[in-house]
Amino acid sequence: MKNLLKIYAALLLVLTGTGCFSLDKMPLDTISDQAVFKDEALTMAYMYNIYGYMPCGYGVSTVPGVDVVRTGGLGLTDLLDGSTDLLRSPAMWNESNGVMIPGTISPTYNPMEVWANRYEVIRKVNNLLAHTGEGSVLDESFRLRVRAEARFVRAWMYFDLVRRYGPVPLIEELQNYEDPQSLLVARDPVEDIYDFIYRELDEISREGLPHAREMSASEMGRASKEAAWALNGRAMLFAGRWKESAECSACVLESGYHQLNPDYNALFQSKGGDPEVIFEVIFDGVNKGHAADMLYMPPSLDNGWGAQSCPTQELVDSYEMLDGSPFDWSNPEHAANPYEGRDKRLQWSIIVDGSEFKGKIIRTAYLVPDDGLGLLERTNTGYYIRKFLDETLPFEKLVGYGGSSTSWKEIRLAEVLLNYAEALNELHGGPDPEGEAYEAMRRVRERAGLPALPDGLDYTAFKERVIQERKVELAFEGHRFWDLRRWRLAESVLNDKYFHGMRITEDTSGKKTYDIFEINSVPKQVFLEKHYLMPINQGEIEKNPNLLPNNGY
Repeated sequence: MKNLLKIYAALLLVLTGTGCFSLDKMPLDTISDQAVFKDEALTMAYMYNIYGYMPCGYGVSTVPGVDVVRTGGLGLTDLLDGSTDLLRSPAMWNESNGVMIPGTISPTYNPMEVWANRYEVIRKVNNLLAHTGEGSVLDESFRLRVRAEARFVRAWMYFDLVRRYGPVPLIEELQNYEDPQSLLVARDPVEDIYDFIYRELDEISREGLPHAREMSASEMGRASKEAAWALNGRAMLFAGRWKESAECSACVLESGYHQLNPDYNALFQSKGGDPEVIFEVIFDGVNKGHAADMLYMPPSLDNGWGAQSCPTQELVDSYEMLDGSPFDWSNPEHAANPYEGRDKRLQWSIIVDGSEFKGKIIRTAYLVPDDGLGLLERTNTGYYIRKFLDETLPFEKLVGYGGSSTSWKEIRLAEVLLNYAEALNELHGGPDPEGEAYEAMRRVRERAGLPALPDGLDYTAFKERVIQERKVELAFEGHRFWDLRRWRLAESVLNDKYFHGMRITEDTSGKKTYDIFEINSVPKQVFLEKHYLMPINQGEIEKNPNLLPNNGY
C-alpha cells in the first residue's frame, strides 16, 4: 500500500511538478511514451495513475498538488445514497438537496457528471495497451499483468458509463488527435457495452491477473482474478444476464480466499487487506486521503464539521429483530426500546440515541441545539452514520479534506454473496433447487445475528428478501442508489416522498417518548422516468454532433 501511494505521489512531482498530468500527452522535454513503456518502474507508475481514477464513494479525496478530487460519490459532501431513502443532509447547498432530490439534474448541471473523467482514463488505458503489445521489451509476466490490470480499470469505467448514461461510445483503440473526424464517435448499444465488459473481465481472469492469495501486502489496491470475477458478476446483474452473473460470483466463492469478517465494524475501519475486501481504494491520509470522518462524524466530536449526511427513520426501521421478525412500532415491546434486540448491523452502521462512540454517549435523537461544548448537534434525522468512521483518528486530523485513511471498499464478499443469491433466483424463477441462494443469504445474515430465511419462498418473496438484505447490509456504500434504478423501483420508492427522522422527549421519571417526524426542511423527492438515466453533458453534445441526448433532457 505504501509503495503504491509513494510511487504515485513521486510520479506527480517528478514528471510534472503538479498533480494534473497526462502521460500520453506529456511535453517532449519531460518524458515520452516510448521511455515510459520501456521501463517497468515508470510503466507501473503510469498504471498507478490509472488506478487513481477508481471510485472513492466517500465523496471527496485528495492527492498531492491537486485540489479536491471527485472520484465517484455524489459531489463534495455527500455519499451516493444521500439521494435515496437511506440518508438526508441538513444542508440545502448540498448537491443531493440542491439537485438530485428535487430532480433538477440537467445537461448543464449534473453533480454526478463523469463523462469526461471516464473517457480520460479510457484513453490512458488505450495508450498503455498500444505501447505494451507484442514486441514490448518489458518482462513478459509483468507486461501481461499490467495490461490485464489496465483492462480491469477500463471495464469498470465502461460499466460506470453504461449504468449512468445507457448507450455510450465504445472506444477500444487509441484515437488519433490529429484526425478530428475520428473523434466524433456515436453511442454504441447497451448490449454491446455489456458484451465488451463481460469479454474483457473474463479474458483477464484467465490470463494476466494473479489470484488474491498470490498477492503481497504491498500490492493492496491492485486487481486480482477474484476482483475481475466479482466485478463481472455485478455488471451482469445490471445487464440482466443471470447465468453469467451467477457463474462469475460462483468463481469468487469457489476460490475460497475471501471470507466474511465477523467484526463488521472493524471491517469498515480497516485501511487495507481485510480478508472480506475484494477490491479497495487505498489511502494513507498523507499522500492520498479522504474526508469521510470530517464530513460524517457527530459535530461535537469533530469541531462542528460533521453530520453532512444522516440516516433516515425508514432505514433504521428496516433492521429486523434478532429473531428475524420485522421491527414494528405497534408492538409495545419494540416501541419501548426501539434500538434493543435488533439486527447487529443497526448499531454497527448507525449512531442511534444512546450509542457509545469514541468514548462518549451520543444523545442524537434529542436534537439538542447545544451539547454544552458550544457545538451544534447538526443531525436533522436524529441519527448519525457510524459505518466508515475511524474511532482511533485524533480530532485534529478531522479538519481538512485529506486526513482520513480508511480504504474505500468497492467490492467485498458480502456483496458477491447477495449478487449470487439474486442471480440464482432470477435464473431459476425462484431459489435454485440446490439451495445455493439460501446458503448465500444465510452466510450474510448469520454475521448480523439473524436466522436463515424461512424455507419455501417463491420467486417474488425471495427477491423481496434480497432487496431487504441489500438495503441494510450495503447501506451507505452506494448500492442502493443503483439498485433502485436497475430494479426500476426508484419511482415508487422515491418519487413525491418526504422521509422521516426521530425526536425523543423524556419526562421527570425518565420515561422516553419517541416521535417520528417528517423531514420537510429539505425538498420533497422527485424521481421521474427520465431519471433512470443521466443527461449527457451539453458541452460533450456540442463538441460531437453524433452524441444524441438522453430522452427527457
